[in-house]
Amino acid sequence: MRAAMVLAAATAVSANLGMLAPKTSDYSAADVADGVAFNDVARMATSNMQYNVANRKATDCTFENADERQEWRTMDTATRKSFTDSVLCLMDMPPTHMTADQSASYPGVKSRHDEYVATHINLTYNVHDTADFFAWHRAFAHFWEKDLQSLCNYTGKLPYWNWAIDAQAPQDSSLFVGDQYSMGSNGKFIPNRTDTYLYEQSISMPPGTGGGCVESGPFSNITLNLGPLDLPNTDNVNSSFEYNPRCLSRDLNAFFTLNYNTYTNVTTTMLDNIYIEDFQDIFQGYGSSNKFGVHGGGHWATGGDMADFHSSPADPLFFLHHGQVDRIYTIWQNLDIDRRQTAIKGTSTLGNSPPSAEMQLSDTIPFGFVAADQTFGDFMDTFGGPLCYKYL
Repeated sequence: MRAAMVLAAATAVSANLGMLAPKTSDYSAADVADGVAFNDVARMATSNMQYNVANRKATDCTFENADERQEWRTMDTATRKSFTDSVLCLMDMPPTHMTADQSASYPGVKSRHDEYVATHINLTYNVHDTADFFAWHRAFAHFWEKDLQSLCNYTGKLPYWNWAIDAQAPQDSSLFVGDQYSMGSNGKFIPNRTDTYLYEQSISMPPGTGGGCVESGPFSNITLNLGPLDLPNTDNVNSSFEYNPRCLSRDLNAFFTLNYNTYTNVTTTMLDNIYIEDFQDIFQGYGSSNKFGVHGGGHWATGGDMADFHSSPADPLFFLHHGQVDRIYTIWQNLDIDRRQTAIKGTSTLGNSPPSAEMQLSDTIPFGFVAADQTFGDFMDTFGGPLCYKYL
């Protein structure tokens, strides 16, 4: 079956039509569950991408010279250390975009990194369950990557976290061993906790394997300044941009990865939703019995500050998580480039509440303290606009 799928991929590449984009049913359940199907599909998408880019008019961004984003575990230790050092640099750097007049309204914004957190807080209801969810977060991560490089001398690229690898026990992942080459540790274990009922999702959440402060690794001594706004069992801030200095917390929880972030979850989401409106809804956990999707699952699986809907970028892991989100979206797009590269559907308000106009690729999308406003359509292609990267 795998050989047949590879042949289908070659045919699709030669036609550049994506007509043969596979479905989950083309694979055995075992191949879907263990990542064989996902990896086959990723190769198909890359072949389609390479063919497409090679047949464009001359451009400075080619398949060969595009930046290569890697999974965290595949990066050498020196690059990992350089990455976390650069993140800490951004967290220590004073704001670069907030004016003195604005600072009184944003008392919790103390660093360049905080400007990203504040921007996400401010735009939360305009960039989730909206037409621009994927494009906005793609751009958001891109600007953060460029800041690491231009402001903090990072010479690598933005890594991603493939949570499907760790679905059985994320707390045991090498990302969280807590040494200098990791993304820090889990939070300190808090015992004797009971299940928490999440009313919006109508689900009882068991406690995770941490719950307290991250105590080892690069982020054990950082201070978060903004949020949380809506975490359960937590003293949330009274106003969105209140100054609230505290440690970084995590609560790694396999309940979420096992239910929402396995290779089966990822592959079925990607292959069995051919229309953008279905794909983005299922991906985020809207409009179905799947109340978290692979996107929400990754946030809640990390727990702690990453689970806060508004201020989750406070944890640098947010950007590795959204690297994986963008990677899956990129694969989905390139399985049927002609139909999916510029496909959008929806408005600019969460759940269209309050009602707003259908978004267009010519629309301007805001980035607050992060960057100047951008044109939606400039972020639909990782080889177009200001972007030039691919995923390994």
